[in-house]
Amino acid sequence: MVSKDGVVAPHPFAPPPSWTGFYVGAILGTGWAKFRLSDKWSNFDGVGMFGASVGATAGFDYQFAPSIVAGIAVDGNVNSTAAKASSSGETTFREAPSWALRGRLGTLMSDDTLVYVTAGVSEVFTSLSLPNNAPGGGDARYVGGVFGAGVETRLASDLYGRVEYLHGVYSKRSFDGGLYDARPDTGIARVALIFRPSELDGRDTPFASTGVRTSLLRECWTGAHIGAHGGVAWASTKLSAPNGSADGVGGVGGGGGVLLGYDYQYGRSVFGLEIDGGAGGAKSTASSAFPLFCASALIAYDWDYSIRARAGRLFGDTLLFGTAGWTQTYGRLATAGFFGIGASHAFAGFQLGGGMETMLTEHVGARLEYLHSFYDKYAAVLGSAIDARPTTGKSRAAVIYKF
Repeated sequence: MVSKDGVVAPHPFAPPPSWTGFYVGAILGTGWAKFRLSDKWSNFDGVGMFGASVGATAGFDYQFAPSIVAGIAVDGNVNSTAAKASSSGETTFREAPSWALRGRLGTLMSDDTLVYVTAGVSEVFTSLSLPNNAPGGGDARYVGGVFGAGVETRLASDLYGRVEYLHGVYSKRSFDGGLYDARPDTGIARVALIFRPSELDGRDTPFASTGVRTSLLRECWTGAHIGAHGGVAWASTKLSAPNGSADGVGGVGGGGGVLLGYDYQYGRSVFGLEIDGGAGGAKSTASSAFPLFCASALIAYDWDYSIRARAGRLFGDTLLFGTAGWTQTYGRLATAGFFGIGASHAFAGFQLGGGMETMLTEHVGARLEYLHSFYDKYAAVLGSAIDARPTTGKSRAAVIYKF
């Protein structure tokens, strides 16, 4: 740019994008729940369910430092999460709507990518319907805390993509005059499309510098990578027999493991193949302590591995990707008491999922992803007429090293 006196003036600098402001968004995800039922003599920590979740969110963020963002948000969800049992009729236990009020605090890994943690209060509603409108059904409300983590990155001028996992822990409620108690844990892995109205502050200029990062940390993603992962695993097992079925023997647990893979970048697209393995997983338990008699039972998925392809799109230093492939998990059944038994089975199945990965340095990246697995049927468990078929979900974070 040349001034009137012929002096070359510096090119005007685009102001940095600011995360301060209001936003609204739409949410889509997979929800899980596990309920513990207990009375004077026994407890069953394993009424499980899973399903889809859709909802909306709105919030306000304030960027009070070049790389620090704090905010508050409220969101509501409608869930299809349910467990069912059928014999002479069908019994359905369902997680109905839920809402949460949360704060969040995060750090900007680049001008357009935020990694954050979140915590707040949540309320979830449930409904129980019994065959032929038998007494004992009805609605219940649980209040508790919710916490989680996520990654959010800018996709276009006003549109942002978000990947996050939220875990809810709720207080117990008593039913039938105190004869038994129920206490739920919930988990939801979800993606969101966020709309942030542009301001006249340069936010509509893609990747304007804030001093957090002035250029791409990694120009090319082609190459091998290794990593370590850890997170939360959920499971719901369907047991079926000629005279009925129970779709909702569920569990939750932690786990971790390693992964390795190779990516190939073509333009702003990335394609790859990945192998991973993990130990630990979802567990459900039952126990009783009647006079002169005690017994316990355990269903656990102790380890798994998968071989998956993935494909994604780069937005700056952040990759949004989907993945699908083959998986196997090791299931174990054990009981103790007068008729103690033990059995194990390697379930094979199909796994799909997605996530977000962002570079922290030229070689080190962080990833948040969700993997959902559908496994084959274990027919005639222990020679009985009962078949078992599990479904599992894993929400996990990983640290990746790219060569």
